[in-house]
Amino acid sequence: MGKIEMILNAKEDFKLGKIQMILGWKKEDESIESIPAFIESVEELEELIYDEYCVNNLSKYLIEEAKNGKKVGIFLKKCDALGMEQMIKDNRILSENIVPYQVECSGMKDFQTGEIFKKCQKCLDESQDKYAEVKEIENMTHDERYDYWMGELSKCIRCNACRNICPACNCETCVFEKKDEDILGKANNESETGFYQIIRAYHVAGRCSDCGECERICPVGIPLGKINKKIIKDIEELYGKEDDDTLSSFNLEDDDTFTEKKGGK
Repeated sequence: MGKIEMILNAKEDFKLGKIQMILGWKKEDESIESIPAFIESVEELEELIYDEYCVNNLSKYLIEEAKNGKKVGIFLKKCDALGMEQMIKDNRILSENIVPYQVECSGMKDFQTGEIFKKCQKCLDESQDKYAEVKEIENMTHDERYDYWMGELSKCIRCNACRNICPACNCETCVFEKKDEDILGKANNESETGFYQIIRAYHVAGRCSDCGECERICPVGIPLGKINKKIIKDIEELYGKEDDDTLSSFNLEDDDTFTEKKGGK
């Protein structure tokens, strides 16, 4: 769907009462940055825009905005749509409450540098080996891999931005926020910070849509996408490529066993 058509359709549906809110993008304070817009009145409809700076994945907002039967229209790029579909599979949102307006995307740009985001370059160029960076790490020695990841993960400041933007990180209460579970403290020390990222990555295993938002949003530049891609690659090698939610669809009669295959490096 073209951007003009998308915006016009959303406006028309809102005016006809088919939806009570539109999740889209707008500009503010004369910045070229496009930010999320929560449109709830006719007067606000003219704020809607779509351009090459609309990088934010809006699907996570549906958990809060599309509850209690509220009909929400949402602008979605291809990668955003995958996140929304995952939340429907996870029963965190109901598809009947959502009207998606999917738009073509030719890559989003960083408003500060004007460059297309790395995650978009990979999405647009299908000739690229999507696991090239993972293979580089797999070819390292054990000690090299350990040093690499400890160096990267030690940068983490535990701001939780990666968790908060991730459509697959959609638990009602995050395990890290459960005081009684005593799984992990909030202290920003090396061992706990590394543990936090590993737990988070495995928690979304089989459900990560590989939208790349966790890595894009990370304020200290940790290559979190490499961890997710490594797990995606291992799952594909163990169970094959599937469009379905592989881990969630496991059943006790499945005679395949990961305990014998042991997983990857």
